[in-house]
Amino acid sequence: MSDDLESLLVSGKEIDRKLVAETLSPYLRIDKETFCIRPLAIWGGLKVSVKIVLYLLARKAMIALGLALPEESASANEVVVDTGLKEGTARPALRRLLADGILAQTKEQRYYIPNHALEQVKALIAGNTE
Repeated sequence: MSDDLESLLVSGKEIDRKLVAETLSPYLRIDKETFCIRPLAIWGGLKVSVKIVLYLLARKAMIALGLALPEESASANEVVVDTGLKEGTARPALRRLLADGILAQTKEQRYYIPNHALEQVKALIAGNTE
C-alpha cells in the first residue's frame, strides 16, 4: 500500500513532457537538423508575451529531448533575435513575465521558465491572441 502523501512529491528537475508538447504543438515545430524553432501560421497573431514564453518553452523542450542546445536559458538579445520581436517590445515583456513569476533568471541574467511555472505558462497561452 503506497502512502497517499507520496503522490504529492515531484522533482523540480523533471518536466511534464506531455504538457510541454501539448502547449507547443499548435504554435511551432523544432527543426531536428538545425534546432531552430519554426513558428506555424498562428504565430503572427500571438501576443508578444506568448511568443516569448513559447520560445523559452521550446528551448526547455529541446534540452529535454537532448538536442545540442548549449543551455535552456536565453539572453534578452537571443529572445529578440530568435523570435524576430523588436527590442523595445521584447525587453519590457520579459521584465513583466519575470515580475509575474512566469520567468526566472540565472545569475547571468538569462531568462528561462522554471518547471513550477508550466501551468501558468499554459494559462497565459490560453488567452493568446492580440
